[in-house]
Amino acid sequence: MYKFLKLIGKDTEKYKKVSYFYLQGQITSSMTYKVYKALKKFNPENSKAIALIINSTGGSLSHTHIIQRKFDLVRKKYNIPLYTFAEDYALSGAFYLLCMGDKIFCNKTSIVGAVGTQIQTLNILNLLEHYNLEVRTFNSGSNETFLQQLDPLSNNSSTNILENINTQQNQQLQQQISQMIGNRQNKEQVLTGSIFNGQQLFEDYKFIDGIGQYLNILSNEYPQNKLENATQKTQREKIIEFFQNKLN
Repeated sequence: MYKFLKLIGKDTEKYKKVSYFYLQGQITSSMTYKVYKALKKFNPENSKAIALIINSTGGSLSHTHIIQRKFDLVRKKYNIPLYTFAEDYALSGAFYLLCMGDKIFCNKTSIVGAVGTQIQTLNILNLLEHYNLEVRTFNSGSNETFLQQLDPLSNNSSTNILENINTQQNQQLQQQISQMIGNRQNKEQVLTGSIFNGQQLFEDYKFIDGIGQYLNILSNEYPQNKLENATQKTQREKIIEFFQNKLN
């Protein structure tokens, strides 16, 4: 329908869709793959705007950047406005994705912020000693084993390497968000690693563009255009998945 109207020179603006993408759960390779699949079947020429619906406490910084670049390429290439919405949570890397929107919205009770990075390791040295187990490692480089879970906390080499990596990533993340959001109000106060709710960011810091639920806001912004869930499985995909599960 859209292609036909465009071909005969009719006004196609009201037939364009507003496509929204759900980003829920931890930011991992699985989320990146889900985004890739959704964008692969997404038709940007038939889109009036795109929106990200975010409900995540963060995750992989690498995959956060991959997802950000994928959406950034689409919106810049086709000059499509990007809206971002926080639902329950948009923390750490998810807050980074929230900040990439041309317009940013939250619910009043959304928990957002916590700009920073974290590296966790589990030290099992005492457990090995308790069971009188010995681990033998042969490596060619002096720093090859620093991520192993065998070093005591007093091992300054491993601790310093991890702390330096964490500090560098944290600085990069804050700098990238600062550049991405441009001249938004009170960004220095928001990018401190603190946690806020949506009402605070809107009323106290004037950092976001509004409070509300994504369906209501998108319907008000684009009353003539149809809203489409771009991450929802098609009927064909559901049928294929059904028979694959039956065969397994």
